Amino acid sequence: MQTTYILWTWVVEGRPRATVATLFMFTCRGILGYSTQLPLPEEFLGSGADFPVGNVSFFLFFSGHVAGSVIASLDMRRMRRWELAFLFDILNLLQVVRLLSTRGHYTIDLAIGVGAGMLFDSLAEKYMNSAVVGLVAKDVDGPYTNRALSS
Repeated sequence: MQTTYILWTWVVEGRPRATVATLFMFTCRGILGYSTQLPLPEEFLGSGADFPVGNVSFFLFFSGHVAGSVIASLDMRRMRRWELAFLFDILNLLQVVRLLSTRGHYTIDLAIGVGAGMLFDSLAEKYMNSAVVGLVAKDVDGPYTNRALSS
Protein backbone atom coordinates (compact mmCIF):
# COMPACT_ATOMS: atom_id res chain seq x y z
CA MET A 1 0.00 0.00 0.00
CA GLN A 2 2.71 2.48 0.93
CA THR A 3 4.57 1.81 -2.33
CA THR A 4 1.46 2.57 -4.35
CA TYR A 5 0.82 5.78 -2.42
CA ILE A 6 4.43 6.96 -2.65
CA LEU A 7 4.65 6.30 -6.39
CA TRP A 8 1.22 7.95 -6.88
CA THR A 9 2.42 11.16 -5.23
CA TRP A 10 5.30 11.35 -7.70
CA VAL A 11 3.80 10.07 -10.95
CA VAL A 12 0.25 11.42 -10.71
CA GLU A 13 0.47 14.36 -8.29
CA GLY A 14 3.96 15.48 -9.33
CA ARG A 15 5.27 15.66 -5.75
CA PRO A 16 8.53 13.68 -5.59
CA ARG A 17 9.43 14.28 -1.91
CA ALA A 18 8.04 10.98 -0.56
CA THR A 19 9.71 9.08 -3.41
CA VAL A 20 13.05 10.80 -2.75
CA ALA A 21 12.73 10.01 0.97
CA THR A 22 12.02 6.36 0.15
CA LEU A 23 15.01 6.15 -2.22
CA PHE A 24 17.25 7.65 0.49
CA MET A 25 15.84 5.22 3.04
CA PHE A 26 16.29 2.06 0.97
CA THR A 27 19.80 3.10 -0.09
CA CYS A 28 20.81 3.55 3.53
CA ARG A 29 19.00 0.36 4.55
CA GLY A 30 20.86 -1.63 1.92
CA ILE A 31 24.23 -0.31 3.06
CA LEU A 32 23.46 -0.88 6.74
CA GLY A 33 21.86 -4.23 6.01
CA TYR A 34 24.79 -5.70 4.18
CA SER A 35 27.22 -4.42 6.78
CA THR A 36 25.18 -5.88 9.68
CA GLN A 37 23.89 -9.10 8.12
CA LEU A 38 22.57 -11.59 10.67
CA PRO A 39 21.33 -15.18 10.56
CA LEU A 40 17.61 -15.80 11.01
CA PRO A 41 16.60 -15.92 14.68
CA GLU A 42 16.06 -19.52 15.79
CA GLU A 43 12.58 -18.61 17.01
CA PHE A 44 11.58 -17.14 13.62
CA LEU A 45 8.08 -18.33 12.72
CA GLY A 46 8.22 -18.05 8.96
CA SER A 47 5.88 -19.33 6.31
CA GLY A 48 6.38 -20.46 2.74
CA ALA A 49 5.32 -16.99 1.61
CA ASP A 50 8.08 -15.22 3.54
CA PHE A 51 11.34 -14.10 2.03
CA PRO A 52 13.92 -15.46 2.42
CA VAL A 53 12.71 -19.04 2.51
CA GLY A 54 14.76 -21.42 4.59
CA ASN A 55 17.51 -20.75 7.08
CA VAL A 56 19.58 -18.23 5.13
CA SER A 57 21.00 -15.03 6.52
CA PHE A 58 19.37 -11.75 5.66
CA PHE A 59 19.45 -8.28 7.05
CA LEU A 60 17.00 -7.10 9.67
CA PHE A 61 18.26 -3.64 10.60
CA PHE A 62 16.09 -1.53 10.16
CA SER A 63 12.52 -2.28 9.08
CA GLY A 64 12.01 -0.81 5.62
CA HIS A 65 8.28 -1.55 5.69
CA VAL A 66 7.80 0.44 8.88
CA ALA A 67 9.98 3.31 7.62
CA GLY A 68 8.11 3.40 4.30
CA SER A 69 4.77 3.52 6.07
CA VAL A 70 5.98 6.39 8.25
CA ILE A 71 7.17 8.31 5.16
CA ALA A 72 3.76 7.81 3.51
CA SER A 73 1.91 8.80 6.68
CA LEU A 74 3.96 11.98 7.08
CA ASP A 75 3.23 12.90 3.47
CA MET A 76 -0.49 12.34 4.05
CA ARG A 77 -0.38 14.67 7.04
CA ARG A 78 1.38 17.35 4.95
CA MET A 79 -1.43 17.10 2.42
CA ARG A 80 -4.05 17.16 5.22
CA ARG A 81 -5.28 13.65 4.46
CA TRP A 82 -5.87 13.02 8.16
CA GLU A 83 -8.11 9.94 7.90
CA LEU A 84 -5.79 8.17 5.49
CA ALA A 85 -2.76 9.01 7.65
CA PHE A 86 -4.55 7.63 10.72
CA LEU A 87 -5.41 4.44 8.79
CA PHE A 88 -1.76 4.03 7.76
CA ASP A 89 -0.64 4.53 11.36
CA ILE A 90 -3.07 1.86 12.60
CA LEU A 91 -1.98 -0.55 9.86
CA ASN A 92 1.67 0.19 10.67
CA LEU A 93 1.02 -0.57 14.35
CA LEU A 94 -0.60 -3.88 13.37
CA GLN A 95 2.40 -4.59 11.16
CA VAL A 96 4.72 -3.97 14.12
CA VAL A 97 2.67 -6.35 16.29
CA ARG A 98 2.77 -9.00 13.54
CA LEU A 99 6.51 -8.67 13.05
CA LEU A 100 7.16 -8.89 16.78
CA SER A 101 4.84 -11.86 17.31
CA THR A 102 6.32 -13.84 14.40
CA ARG A 103 9.83 -12.77 15.44
CA GLY A 104 10.37 -11.35 11.95
CA HIS A 105 12.23 -8.34 13.35
CA TYR A 106 13.92 -7.42 16.57
CA THR A 107 12.21 -4.66 18.56
CA ILE A 108 15.03 -2.19 17.90
CA ASP A 109 14.67 -2.73 14.12
CA LEU A 110 11.07 -1.55 14.29
CA ALA A 111 11.77 1.42 16.55
CA ILE A 112 14.66 2.54 14.33
CA GLY A 113 12.37 2.05 11.31
CA VAL A 114 10.00 4.70 12.70
CA GLY A 115 12.91 7.06 13.36
CA ALA A 116 14.41 6.34 9.94
CA GLY A 117 11.14 7.22 8.23
CA MET A 118 11.09 10.58 10.02
CA LEU A 119 14.79 11.20 9.36
CA PHE A 120 14.66 10.44 5.64
CA ASP A 121 11.49 12.49 5.19
CA SER A 122 13.34 15.42 6.76
CA LEU A 123 16.43 14.83 4.61
CA ALA A 124 14.25 14.67 1.49
CA GLU A 125 12.75 18.04 2.43
CA LYS A 126 16.23 19.57 2.75
CA TYR A 127 17.30 17.98 -0.54
CA MET A 128 14.19 19.16 -2.39
CA ASN A 129 14.59 22.69 -1.00
CA SER A 130 18.25 22.83 -2.05
CA ALA A 131 17.37 21.50 -5.51
CA VAL A 132 14.72 24.20 -5.94
CA VAL A 133 17.13 26.91 -4.73
CA GLY A 134 19.76 25.59 -7.17
CA LEU A 135 17.29 25.69 -10.07
CA VAL A 136 16.16 29.21 -9.20
CA ALA A 137 19.73 30.46 -8.83
CA LYS A 138 20.77 28.89 -12.14
CA ASP A 139 17.82 30.37 -14.04
CA VAL A 140 17.97 33.93 -12.62
CA ASP A 141 18.79 35.52 -15.97
CA GLY A 142 16.22 33.50 -17.87
CA PRO A 143 16.34 33.15 -21.66
CA TYR A 144 16.92 36.88 -22.13
CA THR A 145 19.90 38.51 -20.49
CA ASN A 146 21.53 41.91 -20.46
CA ARG A 147 24.98 40.41 -20.16
CA ALA A 148 27.28 40.56 -23.13
CA LEU A 149 27.45 37.36 -25.11
CA SER A 150 30.86 35.76 -25.10
CA SER A 151 32.04 34.04 -28.23
